[in-house]
Amino acid sequence: MDRKVYYSFHDIPFSVDTGYYHSGYYYRNKSFSTSRTEMVHLVISIFTLSVAFAFAIAGGITGLYYSRDPVMELSYSFIFSFAAILTGFFFHEMSHKYMASRYGLWAEYRMYPLGLMVALLFSVLLGYTIAAPGAVNVAGGARRFEIGRVAAAGPMANIVIGSTFLLLYMKVGLDSIYGAILGFVAMINIFLAFFNLIPFGPLDGRKIIMWNSVVWAGMFTVSLFLLVIIMNMGIIIPGF
Repeated sequence: MDRKVYYSFHDIPFSVDTGYYHSGYYYRNKSFSTSRTEMVHLVISIFTLSVAFAFAIAGGITGLYYSRDPVMELSYSFIFSFAAILTGFFFHEMSHKYMASRYGLWAEYRMYPLGLMVALLFSVLLGYTIAAPGAVNVAGGARRFEIGRVAAAGPMANIVIGSTFLLLYMKVGLDSIYGAILGFVAMINIFLAFFNLIPFGPLDGRKIIMWNSVVWAGMFTVSLFLLVIIMNMGIIIPGF
């Protein structure tokens, strides 16, 4: 029997099983692939979030109004914002996708237009942002441990990136733009790891703790420890 080919995540029912039988054995397609739709959603999300965070760092319209050079300040803020979004958001979501693909599950990112719009409006008008940009959707009959490991991959990526950039920041310091970017990227990644590990609602922490509470406790403790270090170093999150 011919296998049905889907060209977009939206065409796939959530009950679909992406595996197949061959010679009496069950297989899953474990290729890491993407689609044009996913790429468009990622580009829109990254750009929108980068602009939103840039306005938040600059203090919104009010902050830019009193700035001596608003264009230069917004451009400067965009550098920090783009670096943080690329490492914190993009690699978080792609880690979910990669882990899901390892288990043969269909996984693609889809943006949440209303969430992106709210983030942009809040940052421009109020000078701070609340971001709910979207998520990686997974289909293919995932088992409990697979759901837990897919969920853990995102904040784990943030922990690895955050701790790495924190070590680099400690060596470089805050005296240069490079050091400032390193510190900001470390701060955003560690904050995202801690926030996503909160075991409530649709956050990753709830899925992880339902799979393995010991793994969740370990990750949450590490993220909290890193967050305390960041706070004691005096690095603050602009726009929050």
